[in-house]
Amino acid sequence: MTSWQGTPVAVNPDDTPIGDAYLTHEAVRAVLERQDNRCAGCSAVLDAGSTYFDLRLPVICGGPHTLGNLAALCPSCHRNHMRRIRKQFADHRNK
Repeated sequence: MTSWQGTPVAVNPDDTPIGDAYLTHEAVRAVLERQDNRCAGCSAVLDAGSTYFDLRLPVICGGPHTLGNLAALCPSCHRNHMRRIRKQFADHRNK
């Protein structure tokens, strides 16, 4: 697999594909268990009502659509993650 920059992207052999639009309860449970119910960004304890699930490397940037690329984030880390992705994508488009 390659990124949007054309460089190879490593995919863990145990990564399993996730759905296109919705996460299953099993996928959510797997990610939360892997992260010990803590935010992937700041390690804060996650609240069921305000947990965001983001791809670490978005598909538009060449990331795989797999559980291994999925992270659970608190609202603050989600905002920061989205800000970085928007900037990265804008920088790429301006080149």
